[in-house]
Amino acid sequence: MESRIPSERSLSESFGVSRSTVREALNTLREQGILKSVTGSGHYVQSKEPDHSSLFDSRITDLTHEELREYRYAIEAQCAYLAAQRATQEQLKKLERAHQHLRYMYRKQDLKAEGLADARFHLAIADASGNRILAQSLKNLFSLLRANVTANISSLSKRPETRLRLMKQHTSLFEAIYHRKPEKARQVAQEHMTFVDRILSENKQL
Repeated sequence: MESRIPSERSLSESFGVSRSTVREALNTLREQGILKSVTGSGHYVQSKEPDHSSLFDSRITDLTHEELREYRYAIEAQCAYLAAQRATQEQLKKLERAHQHLRYMYRKQDLKAEGLADARFHLAIADASGNRILAQSLKNLFSLLRANVTANISSLSKRPETRLRLMKQHTSLFEAIYHRKPEKARQVAQEHMTFVDRILSENKQL
């Protein structure tokens, strides 16, 4: 079932940005097939997500969340480092929109929507890295990444204070990239993944 999103005016007020910025973001989402617009009705989230994982062979379905976390730890710090060096102004704007959307979903406390927004935030960083292999590999694993992040958030929400810390880490990561601080971006990304792994390990022992 397709979900209607709020009006441009409501989104503008929620994110604290101009309507032209909202319109630009909506255009990008339409181009990516995430949204569709119905004249006189509004904008709707497409019911089917692109299946990027189909670009891999069938064995990809055997991957575990643990394997995906190890994979993310290996590449995301490097993606952040490169993004801080290479991101174009257009990519920085896309990353900023992804960060704003993640903050909005965090405030709504919709864990499923927050997991999707979290995954898209990390995809935007990979895209801004300028390394097509890193970016494409993460895109190809999008379905698994989304499921992994959503599962992580659900587990981490057992300790409400950890979600706030995660959001602060995402903001620090965004700011390091946006302000062109590659070493800081890499450090924050590493600390973020280490923190997630530590909390998830502790939760398993509860």
